[in-house]
Amino acid sequence: MQKKFEKLFYEFPIESNEGKDWLSPEQIYFRGTRDMPGATMHCGFQVITKPVELFDQPVYHTFNAHMVFFGAAFPDVFKSYDAEIHFYMGKTLDTMEKIVITEPTILKIPKGWWHGPLRIVRVGKPLFFQNVLFNGEADYVQLIEDRGETRYLFRPEQADSSDDFYRSGCRSVPWTVINEDGIGRYSEDGSYDDTKAPDSHDCVVRPGYTTNTYTAASTLIAPKPPLKPETAKMVLAVPREETKWGAWCPSPQAYFRGDIYMEDSYYNVGFQVFTGPNNMEDSHFHQAVDEYIFFISADPTHPGDFDAQIEFMIGDDPDHMESRMITRPTVVRLPPNVWHSPIKFRQMKRPLIFQAAFLNGTWGTIVRKKNTDAETSSVFNREYRYEYMGDNVRFCRFNREKRCNICGACFPKIDEIDFDKLDAEEKKAKESAR
Repeated sequence: MQKKFEKLFYEFPIESNEGKDWLSPEQIYFRGTRDMPGATMHCGFQVITKPVELFDQPVYHTFNAHMVFFGAAFPDVFKSYDAEIHFYMGKTLDTMEKIVITEPTILKIPKGWWHGPLRIVRVGKPLFFQNVLFNGEADYVQLIEDRGETRYLFRPEQADSSDDFYRSGCRSVPWTVINEDGIGRYSEDGSYDDTKAPDSHDCVVRPGYTTNTYTAASTLIAPKPPLKPETAKMVLAVPREETKWGAWCPSPQAYFRGDIYMEDSYYNVGFQVFTGPNNMEDSHFHQAVDEYIFFISADPTHPGDFDAQIEFMIGDDPDHMESRMITRPTVVRLPPNVWHSPIKFRQMKRPLIFQAAFLNGTWGTIVRKKNTDAETSSVFNREYRYEYMGDNVRFCRFNREKRCNICGACFPKIDEIDFDKLDAEEKKAKESAR
Protein backbone atom coordinates (compact mmCIF):
# COMPACT_ATOMS: atom_id res chain seq x y z
CA MET A 1 0.00 0.00 0.00
CA GLN A 2 1.21 3.52 -0.78
CA LYS A 3 2.68 5.32 2.21
CA LYS A 4 0.23 8.21 1.84
CA PHE A 5 -2.62 5.77 2.53
CA GLU A 6 -0.84 3.56 5.06
CA LYS A 7 -0.36 6.52 7.40
CA LEU A 8 -4.15 7.01 7.55
CA PHE A 9 -4.60 3.76 9.53
CA TYR A 10 -3.92 3.53 13.27
CA GLU A 11 -4.21 0.33 15.35
CA PHE A 12 -5.15 1.02 18.96
CA PRO A 13 -3.02 -0.29 21.82
CA ILE A 14 -5.11 -1.56 24.72
CA GLU A 15 -4.48 0.78 27.64
CA SER A 16 -4.62 -0.24 31.30
CA ASN A 17 -6.53 1.97 33.74
CA GLU A 18 -4.81 0.50 36.77
CA GLY A 19 -5.01 2.93 39.68
CA LYS A 20 -8.07 4.70 38.27
CA ASP A 21 -10.90 3.03 40.13
CA TRP A 22 -13.57 5.16 38.43
CA LEU A 23 -12.83 3.65 35.00
CA SER A 24 -13.19 0.16 33.56
CA PRO A 25 -9.90 -1.81 33.66
CA GLU A 26 -9.10 -1.15 29.98
CA GLN A 27 -9.74 1.51 27.35
CA ILE A 28 -8.70 2.80 23.94
CA TYR A 29 -8.11 6.44 23.13
CA PHE A 30 -7.34 8.29 19.90
CA ARG A 31 -5.04 11.18 20.80
CA GLY A 32 -4.98 13.00 17.50
CA THR A 33 -1.56 14.00 16.21
CA ARG A 34 0.19 12.00 18.95
CA ASP A 35 -1.16 8.86 17.28
CA MET A 36 -1.49 9.99 13.67
CA PRO A 37 0.35 12.97 12.12
CA GLY A 38 -2.08 15.34 10.49
CA ALA A 39 -5.11 14.19 12.50
CA THR A 40 -7.79 16.79 13.18
CA MET A 41 -9.72 14.90 15.86
CA HIS A 42 -9.09 13.72 19.45
CA CYS A 43 -11.53 11.11 20.77
CA GLY A 44 -11.83 8.78 23.76
CA PHE A 45 -13.73 5.54 24.38
CA GLN A 46 -14.06 5.35 28.16
CA VAL A 47 -16.41 3.56 30.54
CA ILE A 48 -17.03 5.22 33.91
CA THR A 49 -18.02 2.90 36.75
CA LYS A 50 -18.04 5.21 39.80
CA PRO A 51 -18.97 8.81 40.64
CA VAL A 52 -16.11 11.12 39.74
CA GLU A 53 -15.25 14.76 39.19
CA LEU A 54 -13.42 14.79 35.87
CA PHE A 55 -12.12 18.35 36.13
CA ASP A 56 -12.78 20.84 38.85
CA GLN A 57 -12.54 24.24 37.17
CA PRO A 58 -13.82 25.93 34.02
CA VAL A 59 -11.75 25.83 30.81
CA TYR A 60 -12.36 26.64 27.18
CA HIS A 61 -10.99 25.43 23.85
CA THR A 62 -9.99 27.34 20.74
CA PHE A 63 -11.83 24.69 18.70
CA ASN A 64 -15.22 22.97 18.80
CA ALA A 65 -16.00 19.87 20.86
CA HIS A 66 -18.74 17.38 21.73
CA MET A 67 -19.36 15.13 24.72
CA VAL A 68 -21.29 11.86 24.62
CA PHE A 69 -22.97 10.14 27.59
CA PHE A 70 -24.51 6.70 26.86
CA GLY A 71 -25.19 3.42 28.58
CA ALA A 72 -22.16 1.18 28.04
CA ALA A 73 -24.01 -1.95 26.82
CA PHE A 74 -24.14 -1.59 23.04
CA PRO A 75 -26.23 -1.47 20.90
CA ASP A 76 -29.00 -0.59 23.38
CA VAL A 77 -27.34 2.39 25.02
CA PHE A 78 -30.81 3.44 26.15
CA LYS A 79 -31.82 0.39 28.18
CA SER A 80 -28.33 0.25 29.69
CA TYR A 81 -28.31 3.91 30.74
CA ASP A 82 -28.56 4.70 34.46
CA ALA A 83 -26.52 7.72 35.57
CA GLU A 84 -26.71 11.40 36.48
CA ILE A 85 -24.24 14.05 35.35
CA HIS A 86 -23.93 17.72 36.26
CA PHE A 87 -22.11 19.85 33.72
CA TYR A 88 -21.52 23.59 33.67
CA MET A 89 -21.27 25.55 30.42
CA GLY A 90 -21.72 29.07 29.10
CA LYS A 91 -20.53 31.60 26.56
CA THR A 92 -18.79 33.51 29.35
CA LEU A 93 -17.78 32.66 32.91
CA ASP A 94 -20.61 34.86 34.20
CA THR A 95 -23.29 33.15 32.10
CA MET A 96 -22.45 29.51 32.79
CA GLU A 97 -25.45 27.29 33.54
CA LYS A 98 -25.80 23.89 35.16
CA ILE A 99 -26.93 21.15 32.77
CA VAL A 100 -28.40 18.08 34.48
CA ILE A 101 -28.16 14.89 32.41
CA THR A 102 -30.29 11.87 33.33
CA GLU A 103 -30.67 10.23 29.89
CA PRO A 104 -28.45 9.40 26.87
CA THR A 105 -27.23 12.81 25.78
CA ILE A 106 -24.86 14.57 23.38
CA LEU A 107 -23.51 18.05 24.15
CA LYS A 108 -22.05 20.55 21.73
CA ILE A 109 -19.34 22.82 23.15
CA PRO A 110 -18.61 25.70 20.75
CA LYS A 111 -15.08 27.05 20.64
CA GLY A 112 -14.54 29.76 23.21
CA TRP A 113 -17.35 28.54 25.50
CA TRP A 114 -16.37 28.01 29.12
CA HIS A 115 -17.21 24.60 30.55
CA GLY A 116 -16.62 22.68 33.73
CA PRO A 117 -16.71 21.23 36.25
CA LEU A 118 -17.97 17.89 34.91
CA ARG A 119 -19.37 15.84 37.77
CA ILE A 120 -20.58 12.27 37.37
CA VAL A 121 -22.92 12.34 40.35
CA ARG A 122 -24.51 8.89 40.14
CA VAL A 123 -23.56 5.70 38.28
CA GLY A 124 -26.20 2.97 38.51
CA LYS A 125 -24.81 1.14 35.46
CA PRO A 126 -21.50 1.58 33.61
CA LEU A 127 -21.50 4.87 31.67
CA PHE A 128 -19.95 5.24 28.20
CA PHE A 129 -18.21 8.62 27.95
CA GLN A 130 -16.73 10.06 24.79
CA ASN A 131 -14.92 13.38 24.80
CA VAL A 132 -14.57 14.52 21.18
CA LEU A 133 -12.27 17.42 20.33
CA PHE A 134 -12.10 18.78 16.79
CA ASN A 135 -8.39 19.39 16.94
CA GLY A 136 -5.30 17.24 16.70
CA GLU A 137 -4.23 18.19 20.24
CA ALA A 138 -6.14 18.47 23.52
CA ASP A 139 -5.24 22.08 24.28
CA TYR A 140 -7.27 24.27 26.61
CA VAL A 141 -7.28 27.67 28.31
CA GLN A 142 -7.92 28.26 32.01
CA LEU A 143 -7.94 31.20 34.39
CA ILE A 144 -5.25 31.30 37.05
CA GLU A 145 -4.22 33.62 39.88
CA ASP A 146 -0.59 34.66 39.51
CA ARG A 147 0.95 37.02 42.05
CA GLY A 148 -2.35 38.71 42.71
CA GLU A 149 -3.33 38.97 39.05
CA THR A 150 -5.83 36.92 37.05
CA ARG A 151 -4.36 35.58 33.83
CA TYR A 152 -5.44 33.29 31.01
CA LEU A 153 -3.14 30.29 30.83
CA PHE A 154 -2.92 28.28 27.60
CA ARG A 155 -2.25 24.61 28.34
CA PRO A 156 -0.91 22.65 25.35
CA GLU A 157 -1.43 18.91 25.52
CA GLN A 158 2.30 18.22 25.74
CA ALA A 159 2.52 20.33 28.91
CA ASP A 160 -0.01 18.11 30.71
CA SER A 161 1.66 15.26 32.55
CA SER A 162 -1.56 13.24 32.50
CA ASP A 163 -2.20 10.48 29.98
CA ASP A 164 -5.18 12.22 28.43
CA PHE A 165 -7.20 15.40 28.58
CA TYR A 166 -9.02 16.06 31.89
CA ARG A 167 -7.37 13.10 33.60
CA SER A 168 -5.06 15.16 35.84
CA GLY A 169 -8.03 16.83 37.54
CA CYS A 170 -9.98 13.63 38.13
CA ARG A 171 -10.87 12.35 41.57
CA SER A 172 -13.21 9.52 42.47
CA VAL A 173 -15.58 10.49 45.27
CA PRO A 174 -18.62 9.15 47.09
CA TRP A 175 -20.79 12.04 45.93
CA THR A 176 -22.07 14.12 48.84
CA VAL A 177 -21.64 17.62 47.40
CA ILE A 178 -24.71 19.82 47.66
CA ASN A 179 -24.88 22.12 44.65
CA GLU A 180 -25.59 25.84 44.65
CA ASP A 181 -29.33 25.22 44.24
CA GLY A 182 -29.37 23.01 47.33
CA ILE A 183 -29.98 19.80 45.37
CA GLY A 184 -27.37 17.05 45.52
CA ARG A 185 -29.03 14.84 42.92
CA TYR A 186 -32.13 14.89 40.79
CA SER A 187 -32.65 11.16 40.22
CA GLU A 188 -32.27 7.77 41.86
CA ASP A 189 -31.07 4.42 40.52
CA GLY A 190 -33.37 3.12 37.81
CA SER A 191 -35.14 6.43 37.30
CA TYR A 192 -34.61 6.47 33.52
CA ASP A 193 -37.27 4.71 31.40
CA ASP A 194 -35.80 3.86 28.00
CA THR A 195 -39.24 3.15 26.55
CA LYS A 196 -39.97 6.88 26.87
CA ALA A 197 -36.88 7.95 24.94
CA PRO A 198 -37.69 10.28 22.03
CA ASP A 199 -37.74 8.85 18.52
CA SER A 200 -36.03 10.36 15.50
CA HIS A 201 -39.10 12.34 14.39
CA ASP A 202 -39.33 13.98 17.82
CA CYS A 203 -35.80 15.34 17.48
CA VAL A 204 -35.78 16.75 13.96
CA VAL A 205 -35.04 20.47 14.11
CA ARG A 206 -37.73 22.38 12.22
CA PRO A 207 -38.41 26.11 11.88
CA GLY A 208 -39.61 27.29 15.27
CA TYR A 209 -38.78 23.90 16.83
CA THR A 210 -35.72 23.63 19.03
CA THR A 211 -33.43 20.74 19.87
CA ASN A 212 -34.93 18.17 22.24
CA THR A 213 -32.98 18.99 25.41
CA TYR A 214 -34.78 17.36 28.32
CA THR A 215 -37.54 14.74 28.04
CA ALA A 216 -40.00 13.08 30.42
CA ALA A 217 -38.08 9.79 30.31
CA SER A 218 -36.72 10.14 33.86
CA THR A 219 -38.54 10.22 37.18
CA LEU A 220 -37.00 13.15 39.03
CA ILE A 221 -36.73 14.05 42.70
CA ALA A 222 -36.73 17.74 41.76
CA PRO A 223 -37.17 19.60 38.46
CA LYS A 224 -34.00 20.18 36.47
CA PRO A 225 -32.82 23.78 36.33
CA PRO A 226 -34.16 25.47 33.18
CA LEU A 227 -31.69 26.46 30.47
CA LYS A 228 -31.57 29.61 28.40
CA PRO A 229 -32.31 28.98 24.69
CA GLU A 230 -28.70 29.70 23.75
CA THR A 231 -27.50 26.86 26.01
CA ALA A 232 -30.46 24.53 25.50
CA LYS A 233 -29.79 24.18 21.78
CA MET A 234 -26.35 22.74 22.61
CA VAL A 235 -27.92 19.77 24.46
CA LEU A 236 -29.64 16.82 22.77
CA ALA A 237 -31.53 13.99 24.44
CA VAL A 238 -30.50 11.37 21.88
CA PRO A 239 -33.40 9.71 20.01
CA ARG A 240 -33.89 5.95 20.05
CA GLU A 241 -33.86 4.91 16.39
CA GLU A 242 -35.82 1.72 15.80
CA THR A 243 -34.45 0.33 12.55
CA LYS A 244 -35.04 -2.57 10.14
CA TRP A 245 -31.55 -3.12 8.84
CA GLY A 246 -31.48 -6.80 9.81
CA ALA A 247 -29.83 -9.00 12.43
CA TRP A 248 -26.39 -7.95 11.15
CA CYS A 249 -27.00 -4.42 12.55
CA PRO A 250 -29.41 -4.77 15.47
CA SER A 251 -31.91 -2.19 16.65
CA PRO A 252 -32.14 0.21 18.41
CA GLN A 253 -29.43 2.47 17.05
CA ALA A 254 -28.02 5.65 18.54
CA TYR A 255 -27.05 8.10 15.83
CA PHE A 256 -26.29 11.81 16.00
CA ARG A 257 -27.41 13.12 12.61
CA GLY A 258 -25.80 16.53 12.87
CA ASP A 259 -27.91 19.42 11.59
CA ILE A 260 -31.00 17.21 11.47
CA TYR A 261 -30.98 16.90 15.27
CA MET A 262 -29.05 20.01 16.38
CA GLU A 263 -29.01 23.48 14.90
CA ASP A 264 -25.67 24.58 13.42
CA SER A 265 -23.91 21.33 14.22
CA TYR A 266 -20.48 20.40 12.93
CA TYR A 267 -20.56 16.68 13.65
CA ASN A 268 -22.39 13.63 12.31
CA VAL A 269 -21.66 10.28 13.97
CA GLY A 270 -23.10 6.80 14.46
CA PHE A 271 -22.75 4.23 17.23
CA GLN A 272 -23.78 1.09 15.33
CA VAL A 273 -23.07 -2.52 16.22
CA PHE A 274 -22.37 -4.98 13.40
CA THR A 275 -22.77 -8.69 14.12
CA GLY A 276 -22.54 -10.29 10.66
CA PRO A 277 -20.92 -9.92 7.24
CA ASN A 278 -21.87 -7.11 4.89
CA ASN A 279 -20.49 -4.84 2.16
CA MET A 280 -20.62 -1.21 3.26
CA GLU A 281 -21.03 1.52 0.62
CA ASP A 282 -19.79 1.95 -2.95
CA SER A 283 -16.55 3.78 -3.74
CA HIS A 284 -16.97 7.47 -2.90
CA PHE A 285 -15.26 10.51 -1.42
CA HIS A 286 -16.23 13.49 0.74
CA GLN A 287 -15.51 17.17 0.27
CA ALA A 288 -14.19 19.84 2.62
CA VAL A 289 -13.79 17.89 5.90
CA ASP A 290 -12.23 14.75 7.36
CA GLU A 291 -14.10 11.55 8.19
CA TYR A 292 -12.85 9.09 10.82
CA ILE A 293 -14.04 5.49 10.85
CA PHE A 294 -13.56 3.52 14.06
CA PHE A 295 -13.68 -0.27 14.34
CA ILE A 296 -13.69 -1.37 18.00
CA SER A 297 -15.08 -4.13 20.19
CA ALA A 298 -18.82 -3.95 20.87
CA ASP A 299 -17.90 -4.17 24.55
CA PRO A 300 -16.01 -0.93 25.34
CA THR A 301 -15.12 -2.27 28.80
CA HIS A 302 -13.01 -4.93 27.03
CA PRO A 303 -11.79 -3.15 23.86
CA GLY A 304 -9.38 -5.98 23.03
CA ASP A 305 -12.26 -8.45 22.45
CA PHE A 306 -12.06 -7.95 18.69
CA ASP A 307 -12.41 -10.89 16.30
CA ALA A 308 -13.27 -9.94 12.73
CA GLN A 309 -11.67 -9.50 9.33
CA ILE A 310 -12.44 -6.29 7.49
CA GLU A 311 -11.20 -5.39 4.03
CA PHE A 312 -10.99 -1.61 3.62
CA MET A 313 -10.59 -0.20 0.11
CA ILE A 314 -8.84 3.14 -0.39
CA GLY A 315 -7.26 4.80 -3.42
CA ASP A 316 -6.78 7.63 -5.86
CA ASP A 317 -9.95 6.84 -7.85
CA PRO A 318 -12.36 3.89 -8.30
CA ASP A 319 -10.02 2.30 -10.88
CA HIS A 320 -6.99 2.39 -8.59
CA MET A 321 -8.11 1.16 -5.19
CA GLU A 322 -5.84 -0.59 -2.68
CA SER A 323 -6.84 -3.11 -0.02
CA ARG A 324 -6.00 -3.00 3.68
CA MET A 325 -7.05 -5.79 6.06
CA ILE A 326 -8.20 -4.78 9.54
CA THR A 327 -8.04 -7.43 12.28
CA ARG A 328 -7.53 -5.25 15.37
CA PRO A 329 -9.27 -2.19 16.87
CA THR A 330 -8.46 0.52 14.33
CA VAL A 331 -9.29 4.06 13.24
CA VAL A 332 -9.03 5.24 9.63
CA ARG A 333 -8.71 8.91 8.76
CA LEU A 334 -10.22 9.94 5.42
CA PRO A 335 -9.18 13.46 4.37
CA PRO A 336 -11.29 15.32 1.78
CA ASN A 337 -11.24 13.89 -1.76
CA VAL A 338 -9.76 10.50 -0.76
CA TRP A 339 -11.68 7.68 -2.44
CA HIS A 340 -12.70 4.81 -0.16
CA SER A 341 -15.07 1.84 0.16
CA PRO A 342 -16.47 -0.66 -0.19
CA ILE A 343 -15.73 -1.93 3.32
CA LYS A 344 -16.15 -5.69 3.44
CA PHE A 345 -16.92 -7.17 6.85
CA ARG A 346 -16.02 -10.88 7.04
CA GLN A 347 -15.32 -13.55 9.68
CA MET A 348 -17.45 -11.70 12.22
CA LYS A 349 -16.81 -13.94 15.21
CA ARG A 350 -17.47 -11.13 17.68
CA PRO A 351 -19.72 -8.08 17.26
CA LEU A 352 -18.03 -4.72 16.77
CA ILE A 353 -18.85 -1.03 17.00
CA PHE A 354 -18.71 0.72 13.64
CA GLN A 355 -18.43 4.46 14.20
CA ALA A 356 -18.34 6.74 11.17
CA ALA A 357 -17.49 10.22 12.49
CA PHE A 358 -17.94 12.98 9.90
CA LEU A 359 -16.71 16.43 10.90
CA ASN A 360 -19.62 18.34 9.43
CA GLY A 361 -23.28 18.74 10.35
CA THR A 362 -24.44 17.33 7.00
CA TRP A 363 -23.15 13.95 5.85
CA GLY A 364 -22.82 13.41 2.12
CA THR A 365 -20.90 11.41 -0.47
CA ILE A 366 -19.83 11.87 -4.09
CA VAL A 367 -19.79 8.84 -6.38
CA ARG A 368 -18.66 8.38 -9.98
CA LYS A 369 -21.06 7.22 -12.69
CA LYS A 370 -20.15 6.38 -16.30
CA ASN A 371 -21.95 8.40 -18.95
CA THR A 372 -23.56 6.75 -21.95
CA ASP A 373 -22.09 7.49 -25.38
CA ALA A 374 -24.86 10.02 -25.99
CA GLU A 375 -24.24 11.72 -22.64
CA THR A 376 -20.49 11.79 -23.25
CA SER A 377 -20.90 13.66 -26.53
CA SER A 378 -23.45 16.09 -25.11
CA VAL A 379 -21.74 16.91 -21.80
CA PHE A 380 -18.38 18.38 -22.79
CA ASN A 381 -17.13 14.93 -23.90
CA ARG A 382 -16.86 13.79 -20.30
CA GLU A 383 -16.68 10.06 -19.78
CA TYR A 384 -17.91 10.24 -16.18
CA ARG A 385 -20.26 12.33 -14.08
CA TYR A 386 -20.09 12.77 -10.30
CA GLU A 387 -23.25 12.55 -8.23
CA TYR A 388 -23.86 13.86 -4.73
CA MET A 389 -26.03 12.09 -2.16
CA GLY A 390 -26.47 13.41 1.36
CA ASP A 391 -28.78 13.83 4.31
CA ASN A 392 -30.04 17.14 2.95
CA VAL A 393 -31.28 15.70 -0.37
CA ARG A 394 -32.30 12.15 0.57
CA PHE A 395 -36.02 11.31 0.72
CA CYS A 396 -38.03 8.21 1.64
CA ARG A 397 -38.55 5.73 -1.21
CA PHE A 398 -42.10 5.08 -0.03
CA ASN A 399 -43.08 8.70 0.59
CA ARG A 400 -41.22 11.27 -1.52
CA GLU A 401 -42.40 14.11 0.73
CA LYS A 402 -40.78 12.53 3.80
CA ARG A 403 -37.11 12.99 4.65
CA CYS A 404 -35.23 9.67 4.78
CA ASN A 405 -34.29 8.67 8.34
CA ILE A 406 -32.32 5.56 7.24
CA CYS A 407 -34.81 3.20 8.91
CA GLY A 408 -33.73 0.34 6.62
CA ALA A 409 -37.20 -0.59 5.37
CA CYS A 410 -35.97 -0.40 1.75
CA PHE A 411 -32.61 -2.09 2.37
CA PRO A 412 -31.73 -5.42 0.72
CA LYS A 413 -31.98 -8.50 2.94
CA ILE A 414 -28.32 -8.54 3.97
CA ASP A 415 -28.80 -11.50 6.33
CA GLU A 416 -29.83 -13.68 3.38
CA ILE A 417 -26.75 -12.96 1.23
CA ASP A 418 -24.09 -15.67 0.92
CA PHE A 419 -20.99 -13.47 1.06
CA ASP A 420 -18.60 -16.42 0.60
CA LYS A 421 -20.31 -17.21 -2.70
CA LEU A 422 -20.34 -13.52 -3.63
CA ASP A 423 -16.60 -13.20 -2.95
CA ALA A 424 -15.85 -16.34 -5.00
CA GLU A 425 -17.83 -15.00 -7.96
CA GLU A 426 -16.08 -11.64 -7.74
CA LYS A 427 -12.66 -13.33 -7.66
CA LYS A 428 -13.54 -15.47 -10.66
CA ALA A 429 -14.75 -12.43 -12.60
CA LYS A 430 -11.51 -10.57 -11.92
CA GLU A 431 -9.42 -13.53 -13.04
CA SER A 432 -11.43 -13.81 -16.25
CA ALA A 433 -10.94 -10.12 -16.99
CA ARG A 434 -7.15 -10.39 -16.89
